[in-house]
Amino acid sequence: MKQDHNPDLYQTLLESLSDGVMVIDFDGSVRIANTAFCQMFDLAPEEVTGHLFGELFIAFEEFDEFVQIVLDVIMEQGDGKRQIARVRIGEELRSLSVVTSYLTTVHGGEKRRDAVIAVVSDITEIRDLHEAELRMKKVIEKQLGELQTAYRDLETRNEALSQMTKKIQTARSLAVVFVLSLFLAFGTWYIQPLDSLDPEPPPELAPGFIVGDPGVPGFPGFPGFPGFPGSPGTMQTMTLEAGAFDSTISLRGHLVPGRVVEVVSPIESHVSAVHTALGQQVTKGDLLVDLDTGRLTAEHRQARIEYIKARDRLAEIEDWENSTEMARARRALRRAKMGLDDADRNFKRIVFLLKQGIIPASEHEEAQRQRESRQLDFEEAERELVTVQAQGSPEEKQIAELEAQNAQDRLHTYATKLDQTRIRAPISGVVLATAGESGQKPLARGRSLSQGELLLQIADFSSVSVSTQIDEADVRKVRVGQQAWITGPGFPDLRLEGSVTRVSSRANASTGMRSAPQFEIVVTLDKLSAEALDRLRVGMSAHVTIVVYSQSEAVLVPIHAVEQSADQAWIHVIDPETEAIERRAVELGLTTLESVEVVTGLSFGETIVLP
Repeated sequence: MKQDHNPDLYQTLLESLSDGVMVIDFDGSVRIANTAFCQMFDLAPEEVTGHLFGELFIAFEEFDEFVQIVLDVIMEQGDGKRQIARVRIGEELRSLSVVTSYLTTVHGGEKRRDAVIAVVSDITEIRDLHEAELRMKKVIEKQLGELQTAYRDLETRNEALSQMTKKIQTARSLAVVFVLSLFLAFGTWYIQPLDSLDPEPPPELAPGFIVGDPGVPGFPGFPGFPGFPGSPGTMQTMTLEAGAFDSTISLRGHLVPGRVVEVVSPIESHVSAVHTALGQQVTKGDLLVDLDTGRLTAEHRQARIEYIKARDRLAEIEDWENSTEMARARRALRRAKMGLDDADRNFKRIVFLLKQGIIPASEHEEAQRQRESRQLDFEEAERELVTVQAQGSPEEKQIAELEAQNAQDRLHTYATKLDQTRIRAPISGVVLATAGESGQKPLARGRSLSQGELLLQIADFSSVSVSTQIDEADVRKVRVGQQAWITGPGFPDLRLEGSVTRVSSRANASTGMRSAPQFEIVVTLDKLSAEALDRLRVGMSAHVTIVVYSQSEAVLVPIHAVEQSADQAWIHVIDPETEAIERRAVELGLTTLESVEVVTGLSFGETIVLP
């Protein structure tokens, strides 16, 4: 069975897309442009649909790449495909992915191209992340190169030290052989017969040189010899001085308003009129939305009727003895009393006539039945009067008062809701959103609303914050009040100061199962000048650096000066009086690439030994 096309359904589907969609006729006029497309180019929908493409984009140099892609397709210079265009919207340079294709229709059995479809996606954040990844890769490669160079230098020094050690060992061996040779020669000469030897003077030694004298400079074993362990000539030392030490964490986030107020529907109703638009500047008290009052007005009238009835009922209870019910009950009792009296008089007359034999006994029996009936009516009237009197008791009066109060409260509630059907701006600011959660219909005339449903958000830009995410490994380092500075590609020559004002205690629900839990951190910027505020835009990417640790007078030592095991660290310290070397246990703090902070165990002015 053939189904009818529903244009409203297609329009709703088009408006629900997060990607921008624009349809251009071959005469250059824009046939369709959804809300997402208009928001990407900071244009109002009524400024796009029905206008010429050239009037909107060709006259502006910021859109040259995008215009060229669309014109190539219109002029049939290229098939529809995905291309990247860089455009400048306001003060921000954006990257757009543009997919173009043709809208074809069949006329007389032949396909004909009627229009060009352009689907635009904002990939600025993706490209920024890619560029940041490339920058980080270069930094890592540079650091890796430095580490490799340092390792090669260390290997070179180790090799030179090994060669020097071999030379020292060789020199010592030669010295030992020389001394032994001297002693052997002297012994041989001493034990020979004196007469068989020609007296010859002993060989003369160099002036001042005594064999085996350990005090001769340069002799192996002399403390001043360059190879002696612990020699002052070979030890490298360092005197500790106070130095500033900061530890930071770098994060990536985006700018958000300092305060965002959500405007919700106060009642269940329908939208009657919308008086604002996305991105519009509003002042406190400006009219935003009108709600339909038809159903609410009827409910207000019914509440007023119930209030009037409850009020009259209370007034009647308060003067119950003079009420209509009491008057009716008293009248009924009087009528019953009068009927009983008449029946008594008639019965007495019948008894007299019966005794005289004038009437038969049957009339006596009838008169007696009537008298008993009137007696029952009288007793019923008495009970009815007691029942009616009870309706004016203190308990009944209290119930009437409560019902009247409830009716008055309902009337006041509906009156208040009628006053709230004209929704006004609670603060001055910029309209950020005209719809609630994803999947909701746009805020337009006729849309049904439930009480408490989000209509729009208003951002106060008198202050600006940065929202960012941090993983579970680093969230414990961040505290409210820590100082931070912010930079960003959208404001390259600004370095903004701020402080941490919020650290979420719960991971984001959107964090995937395969990635580490992420926690939200909000950094509020210090008071900005009007010029700085004018350059910032909500959603701009920002680089946040948070100072998680700061010590103005820290004890810093090189990493290679620390001897460390699994649970303890030591540093060699020179005693200033005895010049002895002490192996002292210390407690370490945070570490940088080259140095480490000593928390306890060392103080300023002490001298340590470096390997």
